[in-house]
Amino acid sequence: MEARPSMAAGRPQSVKELVTQAESFAFNVNIAMKHWIRAADTLYQEASFALSDGDYGRAYMMLYRHSVLVLKFLPTHPQFKDPENKKAFKLLSKRIPRVLEDLEQLKPEIQTLYDEWERAAPSPAIERHKQQAASSYAAFAARDPSLSGNARILDAAEHQDLAVDLAQQELSRRERDKHASKHSSVWDARAAGNRASQFDDGDLRRQMEATRRTLDMAQERRNIDAALEDDRSPPVTSHNYYYPSLSKSRPVEYEQSRYSSSRELQPTRPPKEQFDLPPLRHEDGYDTSKSAIPPQVPRKAYADDYRPLGTPSQPLVDVHQPPLPPKDSMEIPQPKKERLAFKPGGYLENGDPIRSIFLPGSLRSKFLEIASKNTAAGLETCGVLCGTPINNALFVRCLLIPDQKSTPDTCETENESALFDYCMSEDLLMLGWIHTHPTQTCFMSSRDLHTHAGYQVMMPESIAIVCAPRYNE
Repeated sequence: MEARPSMAAGRPQSVKELVTQAESFAFNVNIAMKHWIRAADTLYQEASFALSDGDYGRAYMMLYRHSVLVLKFLPTHPQFKDPENKKAFKLLSKRIPRVLEDLEQLKPEIQTLYDEWERAAPSPAIERHKQQAASSYAAFAARDPSLSGNARILDAAEHQDLAVDLAQQELSRRERDKHASKHSSVWDARAAGNRASQFDDGDLRRQMEATRRTLDMAQERRNIDAALEDDRSPPVTSHNYYYPSLSKSRPVEYEQSRYSSSRELQPTRPPKEQFDLPPLRHEDGYDTSKSAIPPQVPRKAYADDYRPLGTPSQPLVDVHQPPLPPKDSMEIPQPKKERLAFKPGGYLENGDPIRSIFLPGSLRSKFLEIASKNTAAGLETCGVLCGTPINNALFVRCLLIPDQKSTPDTCETENESALFDYCMSEDLLMLGWIHTHPTQTCFMSSRDLHTHAGYQVMMPESIAIVCAPRYNE
């Protein structure tokens, strides 16, 4: 698709427009319901991350899509009446009142951004905005909530060093917030880091009410996993190989290093144990090809002098500044900071973006090293790529190697619930998978593609990497 060298932020989407986009997705009943249940969880996580970035439009869209999926589509799935699925659905349904409340809290924020843009934008700017929608990319970008309002839009391929630095800083901030407030709602935990320190009475009341609801997403995930556990058929008894367990997984260090930006749409199956990738260095250079070349991931190093980049709907206030006067004093609205957003590489037909993915440069070599014993025995090995969305880009932070059973042609993961628990506890999304073909060349088999579909239900950008050690592919 066509991409513009530089872009100006477009008009913020109205609530009605966001609802239309949220409802635009294909529900395929041929995909197992357990994948759709995971998809609902992923949408909820995505909303949480969007709030952390101050991307209220995307947060609203993800929460609304989550609600539509749970309330409208899941009950129509052929596997819905299976006992384990009904149990998992019941747990998801308990989250809905909280999601609806978060949607209501986001509405005025979105409307404020929309009204401010209309007041500030002169008519020529509005006309230019309409004309930009002439090209296919621009048409989708104009409806992308992440690229609207006060967003400063950059090309990830042209600003890789900046993307990595900002990711490291943002992860440090999120880690501090996580320790500071372990029990909070999606709205409270994510928006608190970006909102102004001064609230009016209504804002404070909403925050207190949200905090009172006390989310424990990790517990919800464990409950859902437990419900789905009965759905698992006995594993295939071919060749067993269990990787040494790396008990305490650590996110890969993002110490400035080699990154590559990938915009492919391919992922597939889940694994469970983590292998930490070594730190990246900017001086190693970057590869901007579309071939999903690994780049490195951020580590939880703390940057004490860092301030959040996200732009909330309320005016941001520097913590060192004196508080704003009360709202009823007719003060001039505080100008908002820019919200940085990296533009997607493209869009799906329904308007969903294909965000850039940053992978550690040493990912494949490290994975092949881990898989070498299996490879020598002619057995497949698989791993899961996990990471975090930051500033409208995706950053792979760690490689998880799950318990698995392998044959020369297949690799079946085991104990998936532990994998999902870990991802939830570490604020990670599954962004794709990597596996070996010990005796064959690189290609995606029909089985791989089927597995890949399960990943893409949760995230269209998810990638799949196939390695053929025998052929150095």
